[in-house]
Amino acid sequence: MLATLPRGSAIGMVFGYDLFTNLVMAALWTVVFHKRRMIRDALAANRTFLERFKSRRTIEDSFAAAVPGSPVFQVLAEGLAEARRLSGGGALDVQPEVLPNIQAAMEREIAEQGETLSGRLVSLATIAAVSPLIGLLGTVWGIMIAFVDIKRFGSTSIQVVAPGIAEALITTIAGLVVAIPASMAYNAFVSGIRRATGQMENLSSEFLGDIRVHAVTGKRP
Repeated sequence: MLATLPRGSAIGMVFGYDLFTNLVMAALWTVVFHKRRMIRDALAANRTFLERFKSRRTIEDSFAAAVPGSPVFQVLAEGLAEARRLSGGGALDVQPEVLPNIQAAMEREIAEQGETLSGRLVSLATIAAVSPLIGLLGTVWGIMIAFVDIKRFGSTSIQVVAPGIAEALITTIAGLVVAIPASMAYNAFVSGIRRATGQMENLSSEFLGDIRVHAVTGKRP
């Protein structure tokens, strides 16, 4: 291993002792901070747009109060664009039989927005799952080294077995130090994405309700 921090140091216990562990930790925290900012910004934009949407008088009112960074707004924009296309590109004149087309268009946009928000989550899940196994492999390897040293020196003294055991424990700690924050971040991000997806689905249902009223009664949506 290429040591980057002294053995036994408190910083080393947290960030890892070798270059490989340091690189994994750097990649992990880069993904964590990027996803945290993305999901936080998306939820904040959703809150802003939904507040405006609740005070709408017509669909055009809520569309005019656009929040481009909001996944919810993107879903509404896709639904309204499909409704206008089915109306011939002019004023909204939607027939009941085309409502499934509008719903399908909004569902596709929900899926696309969800996929965007979920980007790189596989990396976090992989790190959380694999890191303990790598730590376990290092543990087994360190113990094997300890037994080899016992055979080599013909002694079971602490001076002989300590280096191998120490390496085993350090590798185990490094694996857990990487896996625990990755797992916590993954669960937090999944929760945020579910919340954003729920907001998009609720908006889709509400918009379809407005369009359905227009299609049945002829009132302006």
